[in-house]
Amino acid sequence: MEMTGTIKKYYGALTLLCVLTGLLFPQFSVFSGYTPLLLALLVFSLVIEHSLEDFGRIIHHPQFLGLVSVSNFLLYPLLGFLFTKIFNFSGEIVAGIILLSFAPSPVVAALWTELSGGDGTPALSAALTSMLLSVAVYPAVLYLMGVASLSVAFRVFELLVFTVFLPAVIALILRLEEERLIPARKTLNFLSAILGLVIIVVAVAHMSGSVRTGGVMEIVITVSVMLLAGFTYGFILGRLRGDDGAAYVYTAGMRDGVIPVGVALTYFSPGAALPATCSLLSCHYLRVLYTIL
Repeated sequence: MEMTGTIKKYYGALTLLCVLTGLLFPQFSVFSGYTPLLLALLVFSLVIEHSLEDFGRIIHHPQFLGLVSVSNFLLYPLLGFLFTKIFNFSGEIVAGIILLSFAPSPVVAALWTELSGGDGTPALSAALTSMLLSVAVYPAVLYLMGVASLSVAFRVFELLVFTVFLPAVIALILRLEEERLIPARKTLNFLSAILGLVIIVVAVAHMSGSVRTGGVMEIVITVSVMLLAGFTYGFILGRLRGDDGAAYVYTAGMRDGVIPVGVALTYFSPGAALPATCSLLSCHYLRVLYTIL
């Protein structure tokens, strides 16, 4: 537990170390194929830390869920479409922007909310709801926007079922066996603390081998503006609502880069993972900015 607490306390510094590790050792990209497994383990380990009563509390925060969902299903898709036209992206980069634009808010938003002194339960409930909705929304969007064929869209659906939906459901079922689960809680807490860092190493290592795809600066600008807009939207919501500002900032602003990275590395070309990888990195530094504010 002490080691887990230390990891969470110095998460920002460890993130920078993971970025440097991925850049210096692109060989870690060989683990890209395991991204879906890492995602499944991350979802499971984070969800199992909370009780069913915690998730039920979202019923008492319907406005929170509705307001932060605007960024998931309206703000980010509109910005993604706009920048696709501005920079005239094509091919794999368009696929990557779409994957990022419709990505759900991550469960890690709850961790960052708690690290900022806020209540992570509404953030986790909203993020989990968003992720479960993405199981159906994601494949449909990819097909309707012409990015994936019907067969590929169905395989994406299968991927999300096994990496998001089933791990969350299994975790909630096991959570009912609380007494039997107690001996494993320390291990699961530690697992959730390090999995995000492992994913960053693999994603950056993959990106360092894909920078020759061209248009990297335009991608960085696109992702940075999208994230800045999302964080700003959450920041304004927190100020206007007057309650848990950290939950609004992180749940509305962050994108789950792991899901689009996993989908891109499994069913699309390497360049399609570039926008989501940039998002994984940028989120951590925008968090520092908003913590200062």
